Amino acid sequence: MERSQKNVSYLQTAGRAIQVLMLFQNENYLPLSEIAARLEVTPPIAYRLVYTLATEGFLYQEPVTKQYGLGDKAILLGFCTAHRHEVKRVTSDLLWDFYEKTQCSIALTIPCVGQSLCILSILSPATGKRTSMFEGGLYPLYHGASNRVLLAFMPKAQQERLIHSFGLSQEEENQLRTDLNLAAERGFDLTMGAMTGGLYSIGFPIYNSSNQLSAGLSFGGLIEDIPEDGLMQQIEEARLLVNKANRRMGVTRYQY
Repeated sequence: MERSQKNVSYLQTAGRAIQVLMLFQNENYLPLSEIAARLEVTPPIAYRLVYTLATEGFLYQEPVTKQYGLGDKAILLGFCTAHRHEVKRVTSDLLWDFYEKTQCSIALTIPCVGQSLCILSILSPATGKRTSMFEGGLYPLYHGASNRVLLAFMPKAQQERLIHSFGLSQEEENQLRTDLNLAAERGFDLTMGAMTGGLYSIGFPIYNSSNQLSAGLSFGGLIEDIPEDGLMQQIEEARLLVNKANRRMGVTRYQY
């Protein structure tokens, strides 16, 4: 509402339609009454919005419950955007080659509306049934190296805003800051059993040609399978791959 009043270029109807779609970020289905309540509009206005979006294929109405969910066009648009993301297009062959060499699980994540979106997941047979990272999954930025690496290497002001939004206790916030500072100092994040018991994850940042954070690249496996002194060797192998990926992305400033 305020945005339309402050900027004459803002089209309120289009903005409300986008707000409707964003309601399904964490919901599978919503009734019309709930959509109207969350948008703070009358049911007739909400109906016209969802009717238009459903007619265009961006929403779908479940025939029995009459509730609404995302339609095929919204799903297709999101999938195509993630699939065509520059970092996935530029680095996927490197990641598959690394997987064939090491057989470790690999995840490529990008920041998305204050969370982490997995756009590529290569699962090793050893960890596939136990992993929590799946392509298309949306995860909290503060949990696991696959996601936390995005938080560790973003600008500090943005990082602090997000930390305050997570709803963590003061003790948890302090520990998170300590972990993020350590990751930033050594150039990668490392967690043991953070998202899935028994699994470790090593996360590195990937940048774009403007030297801005673009993605997080993580490697992992079973903690019990790490040979003596083998973790540092894998970190160094991963570091070489990350440097190669960053060079492909046109990065000129960062080396790990």
